[in-house]
Amino acid sequence: MPPATASTLLSTLPARALLGRLLAVRVSLIAGWAAGIAWLHWGLHIPMPLLPMASVLVLMGLFSLSTAWRLRLDAPATQMEFLAHLLADLTAFAVLVFFSGGATNPFVSLMLVPVIIAAISLRPRWVWLLAAVAGAYYALLLFVYQPLAIADPVAAYGMHLGGMWFNFLISAGLIAFFVTRMHAALRTRDQELSALREKQLRDERILALGTQAALAAHELATPLATIQTIAHELASEFANDPDIGADCRLLEKQAQACKRILTQLAERAQDTVPPVLPLNDWLNALIERWQVLRPDAQVVPRLTLSQRDFEPPEGLEQAILNILNNAADAAAGRVEFTAAAENDALVIDIADRGPGFSPEQKSQAGRVLFSGKPGRGWGMGLALTHATLERLGGNVTLSERDGGGTRVRIALPWKVSA
Repeated sequence: MPPATASTLLSTLPARALLGRLLAVRVSLIAGWAAGIAWLHWGLHIPMPLLPMASVLVLMGLFSLSTAWRLRLDAPATQMEFLAHLLADLTAFAVLVFFSGGATNPFVSLMLVPVIIAAISLRPRWVWLLAAVAGAYYALLLFVYQPLAIADPVAAYGMHLGGMWFNFLISAGLIAFFVTRMHAALRTRDQELSALREKQLRDERILALGTQAALAAHELATPLATIQTIAHELASEFANDPDIGADCRLLEKQAQACKRILTQLAERAQDTVPPVLPLNDWLNALIERWQVLRPDAQVVPRLTLSQRDFEPPEGLEQAILNILNNAADAAAGRVEFTAAAENDALVIDIADRGPGFSPEQKSQAGRVLFSGKPGRGWGMGLALTHATLERLGGNVTLSERDGGGTRVRIALPWKVSA
């Protein structure tokens, strides 16, 4: 990921992804310093300035507690706040090194850890600022420090080599811990941004389709009224002809259904409140209207729902119709329609005996436009249904049906009117 991207993401990453990692490093350093001081002072009998060093460790501990409390707020971390934490840790570390040998302390190179953390987290100017502060502290510790009281030079040299080895292990562990966790957080946020961009593009396509649909609905009103009038006249004229009369009556019903759809579009544009019906009645009426539009299909409904009043959310009816049309197009057999209430959710299963979807299609269902029915449909129905259910807080899942075919499940939070 480019540095600019990482810097941009920092301002939106949750505090737990940044300060939480830094807090873990700080607590580890406090524990390490406390153990090292105790080992030198009581284990090797090297006098240490316990009071000032303990004071620094206590202050770092209090700072860690305040950071832990701040993490409970779960607020975004800013560049300046993160920089302030790194500066505080670097300063406390420099003070501890001052009381324990200065630049001769083999652990002095641990002052690079805050700089490395800043390099993968902050903007370049703050990284260079922290690097300059660390360099200034190191230069100062070359000349100003309290030396350790070690009488034996050979023992001092051996301790220095051992400390350098242990310092290398600590540095490698801390850097690996923080860098890998930081990169994991950035990758997660990058995936979230990619998903948001994909959703935005899909919503833009659906919005464009809705605009075209509104224009088409406006233009279709007049020719549909003409078709309905002519179909009614022909049905009356050929009332005694069983074949032509039936076709004319079917044509009239289809025209009426189209006109009803246009009327519903107009009502939604005017924010008209939909009628409240018992859920069973609403679903039965929806299936009856669909059968008028698709007389070639046969649906077998099984409804096990309460008779409490139901206020259908906008778009749910069309989402169900889209799935029913897909099921009828997929196979000539019966379409099973099952509705039930499960765990405070309305669950609708629509199953067919068609060829089903490939694993690739199921993984992309509703996210990209494709059609499993060559020559029939534009592949838009499932995408519209997915977008509608996502907006309503529900979801659409595809699965294999026992014995062949596809089962599409619509799950929506259970919302009924009082």
